[in-house]
Amino acid sequence: MTLARRFAPLAAGLLALAACSHSGSSGYGSPTPAAGNAAAPSPDPRVGLKGGHWDAAEAAWNMRLVSATRPSTKFMGSTNSDLAFTGNFVIQGSYDGYQVWDISDPAHPALKFGNYCPASQSDVSVYKNLLFVSAEGNTGRIDCGAQGVKDSVSADRIKGIRIFDITDISAPRNVTNIQTCRGSHTHSLLVDPKDPDNVYVYVSGSAPVRSPTELAGCIRSADDPNTARFRIEVIKVPLAHPERAAIVSSPRIFNDLAEVKSHGSAPDDIAAVVTAKARGEFVVDIMGQQQVLPSGFSKMLLDSVVKARNGTGAATAADSVALRAGLPAMVAKMMGSNAADKGSHPAVNSCHDITLYPGIGLAGGACEGYGLLIDIHDPAHPTRIGAVSDSNFSYWHSATFNNDGTKVLFSDEWGGGGAPKCRASDPHEWGADALFTIDNGQMHFQS
Repeated sequence: MTLARRFAPLAAGLLALAACSHSGSSGYGSPTPAAGNAAAPSPDPRVGLKGGHWDAAEAAWNMRLVSATRPSTKFMGSTNSDLAFTGNFVIQGSYDGYQVWDISDPAHPALKFGNYCPASQSDVSVYKNLLFVSAEGNTGRIDCGAQGVKDSVSADRIKGIRIFDITDISAPRNVTNIQTCRGSHTHSLLVDPKDPDNVYVYVSGSAPVRSPTELAGCIRSADDPNTARFRIEVIKVPLAHPERAAIVSSPRIFNDLAEVKSHGSAPDDIAAVVTAKARGEFVVDIMGQQQVLPSGFSKMLLDSVVKARNGTGAATAADSVALRAGLPAMVAKMMGSNAADKGSHPAVNSCHDITLYPGIGLAGGACEGYGLLIDIHDPAHPTRIGAVSDSNFSYWHSATFNNDGTKVLFSDEWGGGGAPKCRASDPHEWGADALFTIDNGQMHFQS
């Protein structure tokens, strides 16, 4: 067994260094200004705010904090991913499942139900009595068990979309699970005004392609015309019989996109890597950029090396050498960048998120190195009609249309969802938003 395979489950935290969900943490404890002030406060109250977990200082302008509620016990410490609203309830997705909160009294949210169901990252959407939940992590189980999935090929694994009936929101019922070749990092729900009997789920998967032994039809090689890369999945869900939901198309909206060169690392990051190497710390290459492995992960992995050789006590110099040699393969396995996946097409092959606007028949795709404009007039067969790139961007994260559909804004995720960059020395154009106007189905950069 290789180091990569032996330690990959323990190295899952490395993914936080790469692009991940649209998640964040809230700090509680500091008062916020009353809403309604037209002028921005001066001096800027954000400067010098104290950090912390539950007691971080905070500042707000034209908003007022109504309440701050900590997660329930099983979800404490888990990264949150998304929110969906239905009636007086908000459904909060997290890497460990989802929680349902009653917000009838916004000042005192009450936990209605918590479904502990690890699957990373549990992106959530709601339509009428149906709840849709994304699953992408290797350890996600169909039965929602906490024991994970140890085998490389298993019928117990879920990667795709879970569908729940929430007619009784205090007792969601799993209707069906739609398995996909690359899981579902995020998904988007399309309600077609011309089709009241069905809803459509656009699935954005970014995990390595599954083994065809685990899910038939999953082809890894990028050179195979039937590869599971370069596509999204469209699921059609009959509202009267959601248990019959199934994939109806796999549009290849990434075909023929050229590779885009990003801006690379900032000067401070380059200096930090040089210093870390001089101290003998572990450095990993993630998506073409070198990053210092956090000390906590390093210790965890070194302890695993010691355990693997049936040793005791502190890690030795030989253990460090073994770990250093195994890290590249470990990261490659986690990021899906092995030779079989890569082939001769190294360009963009997945979206982080897709924003649907059925009223104008368009979607905006934030897709790694590109921002896409997609025609969704035929919900089951979306087609790419425009693509833009910008070397100032690191990882296109999400898209937002204005109300009349004449503009689209793309946001960048620089540094990853768990380690965003925001330093005085960083270029202001990095990690920013890009605004485009839309004219005759084409995007034109504005700022």
